[in-house]
Amino acid sequence: MVKKLEMQQPVSVNNPCPFLRALVASGKLADAREPLAKVAAVVAAAASAGDGQPVLPRAAIYAIASVGNGLGPGALLEAQLHGLQLNALRGGPLDKKGVGSGILDTHGGIDASELARLAEFATEHLPHDGAAEPGLDLAALTTYMDANFERAAGRSRYIDRTLMVGEWPVLLKVMGREGRAGRYLSLQEVTDLFVRRRFPARMTQRMP
Repeated sequence: MVKKLEMQQPVSVNNPCPFLRALVASGKLADAREPLAKVAAVVAAAASAGDGQPVLPRAAIYAIASVGNGLGPGALLEAQLHGLQLNALRGGPLDKKGVGSGILDTHGGIDASELARLAEFATEHLPHDGAAEPGLDLAALTTYMDANFERAAGRSRYIDRTLMVGEWPVLLKVMGREGRAGRYLSLQEVTDLFVRRRFPARMTQRMP
């Protein structure tokens, strides 16, 4: 018997953030514009569904969202008046423009070789409530981010390495599982986030 495909909302190729892409696919955020306050509330609520109810301050999310489409006076005013345009984040000030994991390409497709490369940084982790699985703890993620930055030498900006700190470590905080050796990101769950645009079932069950 063929399983029924999950009903998902379409996601623009110009939204390069896997976390936001999952929120759009699940219908929690629109693919176009959303008020900054709503973006902050939805992201914070999704984060709190993670193990241990992680807290992402709404004020910080609001501030980041307010510059997502541009730093110019016009773009900042547009964001305040009409919200964040999620289908116009690519090329914006928070987009590393290829200096990063490279898992999601500019056409919204998945680069299988980059997913395989991510797996090379994973090690075995044993959760408190299941079997051992490949995953990445903070040390592995730091090594991975450093490697991504180093391979982009000559075309990267110094700020790109700083921007990475707001991605993988935050994802670890939100989607991480508690293992016997500490918190880690499940490689399978990260793959599902990128490829299937979905959060782990243990999170979706807690989301409003």
